[in-house]
Amino acid sequence: MTAHLRIRVRLTLIFGLAFAAAVTALLTAMYLYLSALIAAPAAPPVAPVGASTSPAATGRADAAHGLLQASAVALLLGSIVAVAVGWLVAGRMLAPMTRVTSTAARIAAGDLHRRVALRGPDDELKKLADTFDRMLERLQAAFDAERRFAANASHELLTPLATSRTILEVAAADPGGSDIGVLTSRLLALNNRSENLVDALLTLATAEQGIPSRQSTDLAAATNAALDEVRGEAADRGIIIGVELRPAPVTGDPALLTRLAANLLRNAVRHNHARGEVTVAVRRHADEVRLTVVNTGPDVSPALAGEMFEPFVRAAGRTRGGGHGLGLTIVRAITTAHRGAVSAAAAPGGGLAVTVTLPAGGVRDP
Repeated sequence: MTAHLRIRVRLTLIFGLAFAAAVTALLTAMYLYLSALIAAPAAPPVAPVGASTSPAATGRADAAHGLLQASAVALLLGSIVAVAVGWLVAGRMLAPMTRVTSTAARIAAGDLHRRVALRGPDDELKKLADTFDRMLERLQAAFDAERRFAANASHELLTPLATSRTILEVAAADPGGSDIGVLTSRLLALNNRSENLVDALLTLATAEQGIPSRQSTDLAAATNAALDEVRGEAADRGIIIGVELRPAPVTGDPALLTRLAANLLRNAVRHNHARGEVTVAVRRHADEVRLTVVNTGPDVSPALAGEMFEPFVRAAGRTRGGGHGLGLTIVRAITTAHRGAVSAAAAPGGGLAVTVTLPAGGVRDP
C-alpha cells in the first residue's frame, strides 16, 4: 500500500515514524528510570499489619502515573511536529525533482530549448539536473541536424528534378529547335547525379544502422581496391598518388571499408589542384590501425575542417556541380560503425589531411 503513496508522503511518514520511535524509546527509558527511583525511597517506613497504603506510596504512584501521562502527551505533540517538519523538509528536498519533472513536461510539449539550469550545491540532485541538461543539448543538436539533413537532402534531390523538368519544357515548347543528342546527354547527367545521391543516402543509412556482417579483412587491401577506382580520374587531372600500404588487419565489413577508402580518395582527387598530389598511407600502431589521406588543394580553414563531416558541407561552399556533399559524412558513419574515430585538419600549404583510426585486429560484439 505504501508503494502507491506519493514520495513526499512516504518521506513524511518515514520522518514521523523515525521520530516517534526514537522519542518513544527515550521516554520509555526515562519513565522506567524515574519509576524505579520513585518506587525505592531511601528509608521506607514499616507499615502496621492490616493498615492501608501509606500517603507516600500513594504519592509515588500518582507521580508515576502523571509522568506516564506527560510522556504520552509529549510523544503525541512531538509526533505531530515531526510530521509537519517532515512534510516541509520533504517538499524542500523534492523541489529540484519537481523542477526537473516540470521542465521535462514542457520539453515533451515541444520546447526543446528549455533547460533545468538548477543552482545550488554540487550534490546528487544538481548532478542529475546537469546530466539531464546535457542530454537535452545532445537531443536538440540531433534534432537540428536531422532537420537540416532533411532540408538539404530535399534540396539536393529536387534540384536535378527541377532542372530536368525545365529542359523538357523548353524542348516541348520548340521540338524542332532541340538537339536530341545534347538534350539526352544533359538528362543522363542529371539522372546520374540523382542516382549517385540516392546511392550515397542508402550507404549512409546502412552505415548508421551498424555493420551488416563482420569478417576479418585487411584495411590495406580495401584501400588498394579503392585506389583502382580513382586512378583513372587522378590520371585525367595529372594528380600523382603516393602510396604506402602496410598490412593492417581489422574485423568489419569489407565493402563498407572499401567505400570508406574510396570516398576519402575521391574527395582528395576532386578537391585538388590540377597536377596536384595525394598521399595515402595505411599503418598499424600498437592496438590500432590508421588510414591517412592528405591532398594538396585550396586552403581550408581550421573551423571548416571540423565541419567537413557534416552532411552537404563542401570546402568551396554549396555548389551546383561536383559531389553531393555526403562523402565525408559516409566516412564518419562507417568509421563509427566500426567503433573507430576520424579527424580532419588543414594540411600545410593547402588541402586537407584526414585520418581514420580503427581497432587493430577488429572489434567484437559487446
